[in-house]
Amino acid sequence: MTLLLVPAAYCIGFVTAIPIGPTQIEITKRSLRGYIAPAVMIAVGSAASDIMYGLIAMFGIAPFLQDRRFMLFFWLLSSAMLVGLGIFTLFPHARAKASSKPSDAALSNGRLSLLLGFTLAVTNAPIMVWWLIYAHLVKAMGIVSAFHAGTSVLFVLSGGLGIASYLTLLSFMMKRVGHAISKRTEAVINISLGVLLLLLSSYSIYKFAQLL
Repeated sequence: MTLLLVPAAYCIGFVTAIPIGPTQIEITKRSLRGYIAPAVMIAVGSAASDIMYGLIAMFGIAPFLQDRRFMLFFWLLSSAMLVGLGIFTLFPHARAKASSKPSDAALSNGRLSLLLGFTLAVTNAPIMVWWLIYAHLVKAMGIVSAFHAGTSVLFVLSGGLGIASYLTLLSFMMKRVGHAISKRTEAVINISLGVLLLLLSSYSIYKFAQLL
């Protein structure tokens, strides 16, 4: 049954990446404007962070999830990033109405996109809990009897590949959509994404306020 570990973990990672969040929004913003390489860099950075947290969770060194100061820092960082990205997404398009020449320097920067993808996922430290839940599910299904060093690494890497695969697929799908829509529609979509980022930040702000 261990042979099923790779496809099972891959599918878990792929499905886990589907719900919309900050990473998916940032990928969509870049892909709609045709910046496919930076969009893929967001996906790679995000998957790398998720893999890091998966390894931390699987090797049992995540007690800092219970540390109040640690979680305060992460919820604060998450709040600041989401609010900043929301404002950044909204205002360039407002300025574009007047100048009709929006600046895409940040969106087209591959290294910055890689760092952003990693940082967005890093602010989601509680994902370690989900890795443990998925591991328990795989054991309950009888795919593995127990997780050892080898199977743990294989599980996390396969799941990370699934996450990266979906996010990369999303990049190419949104690029095709970008070719088919007008600039006006694209601007409306980007403004909607900016508002959504600000709405998503409310949860991080709430979690931060809870710990104060």
